[in-house]
This record gives sequence, C-alpha cells and structure tokens, in this order.
Amino acid sequence: MKEVTRPQGIPIPTPAETGTQKTRVTAPAVSEPTAKPEVPVVTEAPSVPEVPAVPEVPAEPETPAMPEAPAAPEAPAIPEAPAAPEVSEEPKAPAIPEVPQAAAPGIPPAESQEGKAEALSTEKKESAAEAPHKCATCNKETGEGHICGITSLCPQCNEEVGSGHICDLTFFCKDCKKEVGDGHVCGVTTFCSTCEEEVGTGHICDVTYFCYDCEKEVGDEHICGVTTFCPTCKAESGQGHECGKTYFCFDCEKEVPKDHQHEQTAK
Repeated sequence: MKEVTRPQGIPIPTPAETGTQKTRVTAPAVSEPTAKPEVPVVTEAPSVPEVPAVPEVPAEPETPAMPEAPAAPEAPAIPEAPAAPEVSEEPKAPAIPEVPQAAAPGIPPAESQEGKAEALSTEKKESAAEAPHKCATCNKETGEGHICGITSLCPQCNEEVGSGHICDLTFFCKDCKKEVGDGHVCGVTTFCSTCEEEVGTGHICDVTYFCYDCEKEVGDEHICGVTTFCPTCKAESGQGHECGKTYFCFDCEKEVPKDHQHEQTAK
C-alpha cells in the first residue's frame, strides 16, 4: 500500500471539519454455549472365564524302518549274433535290346491271337467240365477212367466203380480191374464181402486171415516163418506135417505125433 505523506505546514483537518464522524459499531452478543450432556459411565465388562489348557497330544510312535529290498540280480548279457556274411552280388547279365516286331498290315499281333486262343480253350474246358460225360457205347453218364462194360458211375461216391462195389469200403483197381479194399496187394489179395477185408488164396471166413509178412492166409495161432495153415486140419502146422497123424506143438514149436505128451517134472 502506497503511503501518502502530507507536506509540512499543512494542518490535519479534524473530523468535525471534514464533516465525518466516527460511528461505534457494537458487536452482537455471543450466546453462551450450551452445556454438553453428561456421558454415561461405562460399566466394566464381566471377566471372561479362562479357557482350560488343551491337553498335549501324545507323540505318535515312530514307524519302524522298512528293510531294503535285495537288489535284483543282473541279467546275463545276451551275446551278440554274428554278423551275416555279405552276399556278393551276382554280375548282372547285359540287357538284350528288344527287337521291334514289324506287324503286317491287316494282321493282328501274335500276342492278341494267343490270348484269344487261350480264352477259347479255357471256355471249352469250363463247358466240358459243366456238361455231363456220356459214353456213346454204354449210352449213360460216366466218370473219369470209365471202362466200357466193366465200370459204372456211382452217384454217391461220384467215381467209376466195378461190380460188387460197397460205398466207403471198396474202390476200383485199374490194374486188377475189380473192386478191392484197403491194404490191397495186386495179384495176391482179393476183397471178401463177408469179412469185408482183403484176403488171400484159400481164405476161410472167420477161420483164416491174410498175413502181410508171409503174404498168405494163416490161422489165429500163426507164427511167421514157422507155421503154415493146413486147410484139411484147419489149423496151423509145422514142417513135416501129416494130416491126422501129427500136429504142431506150440510148447516144443515143432510137429509131434498125435500121442505126443510132455514129460512131467519130478515132485
């Protein structure tokens, strides 16, 4: 604020001269503050009962230490397989240059003709297999290996069979040209329909059978290389047999007289 100074010798006018009079300003009366309400006395809180001490938890027993598992035995080392020897490569044959085939005009290649011929032959074979075989002489259906007047087609076995054929038991022998059974020996045995087995010369049903080692008919008590069957006595006999006079003793293994007796041992 700028201070104004009055020059010296000039009197300061009074308020009455200036016509100005100071007025007294009275401040309004301040009201007394109201008394604060008394704060109620806080009663003391009841004492909290003491919490009983927690009993100590007994210590857990120590777990016994587990014994260590024995170490597994080491597996034996597998021997390495020997290396396979190297196979030397065979020298390759030089390639033969292909010779171009000159096809004549209007003639198909040879390969196409061969293919057509093979197709025709295959069709003929299939048609022949499907069509039934018929014998012009016998005028009846026949199978493979048909012999006119000797064999005929068995519809059950579906094969050519001979006279006296028994299904699942006999078959036709082309060499002997007759029905035979299992174990047939060409020129030696024949099939017996009563015994239903192969038998030899001089066979007697339910009495003899064919011995394949001796290749002849023998009896039940036959000894190979020692006895033979006597058709008259209908029994096995030995060397020097005489019908009605001697017989074969199986204890002595020889021909003995009819009144032959063994010596009794002394008691």
